[in-house]
Amino acid sequence: MQDEQFIRDWTEVHEDFTSDLQCTLNQLGAYRQSRESAPCTIGAAYDTTGDAVAGPALSPAAQASLRGLAASVITFALWVIVMLVATPAPGLAASIREPAPPLPACVPPAMLA
Repeated sequence: MQDEQFIRDWTEVHEDFTSDLQCTLNQLGAYRQSRESAPCTIGAAYDTTGDAVAGPALSPAAQASLRGLAASVITFALWVIVMLVATPAPGLAASIREPAPPLPACVPPAMLA
């Protein structure tokens, strides 16, 4: 039921969200292009060779591959962190050889529906 409510809420605001996101990305792209196209008049203080030649930019396929590699590494790191947090310490884990201790009298047994 909650999933259905979430999906309905998402579909109601999805168009506004994507248009706002597109507008923001367009503004960031325009800002980046204006900074890249601006002439740079200040060189290095001790540079005697003139303007340094920039290396070739990576192809879009190489950039996509690097982004995929970065996403995989980040996913693996997050998985490791979650496993470290979610897994109990060795001293706190229940033993499979010893029976569970009885519950105190003041704690009612859990009722599962």
